[in-house]
Amino acid sequence: MPDLFDLDTPALLPLLPEATRAALLAAGTPVHYRDGALVHARGDRKPGLSVVRSGTVRIGNPGSDGSYVTTSILGPGHCFGEFTLFANLPRTHDVVAIGDVVIDQIPRPRFMALYHEDRNLSWALLCLATRRIHALVEFAEDLRRLPLPVQLAKHLLAMTRGSTGPGSVGLVQDDLASLFGVSRVSIGKALRRLVAEDLLNLGYGRIEIPDRARLADWLADRTVLMPLERDDDGDAVTPGK
Repeated sequence: MPDLFDLDTPALLPLLPEATRAALLAAGTPVHYRDGALVHARGDRKPGLSVVRSGTVRIGNPGSDGSYVTTSILGPGHCFGEFTLFANLPRTHDVVAIGDVVIDQIPRPRFMALYHEDRNLSWALLCLATRRIHALVEFAEDLRRLPLPVQLAKHLLAMTRGSTGPGSVGLVQDDLASLFGVSRVSIGKALRRLVAEDLLNLGYGRIEIPDRARLADWLADRTVLMPLERDDDGDAVTPGK
């Protein structure tokens, strides 16, 4: 699903060969969650891997002041719970269903049996973890160096990777405010600046990028470090191309 932000990482299932993917899903139990249901809570220690079969989930944490910070929104094929499997660590975030969601819950014994039998699964998870670390390092660098409108533009460009011309993102301002840890007012100002420069169009629950190449050029003039883009094989490509 291209309308999701996920720390710029791929889903797990597309990284797996068909046979491995089928075996992994067969090891799990599909569980249905209604809109707003808590899938996992911060601090939960029950080990297992969760794979989104359908729908989307919000990863984030509420603060003691009533605020809520969204880390990511994951869709079909994405997974979470690796901390509990490999490091016996508690879950770091709440996971909440957005709309109706089906999650394949795979308990640790079944997962580890498959993990030791099929190296394709371990390789895919290593790739996934590496991409996540890479995205976090890049995100932290942006927070230190770039003003909010530039951070926002770079993130939206990454979210529409794969589009050859226009791009479209299904997000609301509250989600973006949570992601960047700023107020909705600040996100609104950043969006309006990008709209004023004809880089974005705002619709109901959507953000349109009419010309990704033009947005990439705008970013190149305002970033200390060039924004990174990758093709399907992970190789660097010219932004916007």
